[in-house]
Order: sequence, then C-alpha cells, then structure tokens
Amino acid sequence: MITVNIKTIKRCAFCKHWYDPTNSAITPKSPIINLWQFDDKCKMKCLKKNFDMKANAYCNDYECKLDIHS
Repeated sequence: MITVNIKTIKRCAFCKHWYDPTNSAITPKSPIINLWQFDDKCKMKCLKKNFDMKANAYCNDYECKLDIHS
C-alpha cells in the first residue's frame, strides 16, 4: 500500500472513472488531512478509456471520487 495526499496527486485509484464500486483498492489513513493509501498492484477498467488501468496510473480525464477537505 502506498500513502498519498489526494489533494496533490491524481491516480486512477481515486478517479471516479476507474471502475471500483466497492473502493476495494483504497483505504483512509488520515482523511481529515487528505492522506489515503492505495494498492498499486490493483487493476480495474477505466470507464473513459474502456480498458484496464493500474491504480497508480493517471491521465487528463481524472476526476476525484472523494470529498477533499480544504
């Protein structure tokens, strides 16, 4: 598991287009300060690109599926 600040990175694991309806690849570490963990070995289908993407990949279509605190 990799720990990241979701306010500063854009990874597929946190994108609403990455098909993971149960959010099985992400885990809150300290969500109040936007720190989350994700399984970088996980792959799911991107609903925009229509093929499997790794959790640590990123693209220009990224939209965060989590509510980010200021």
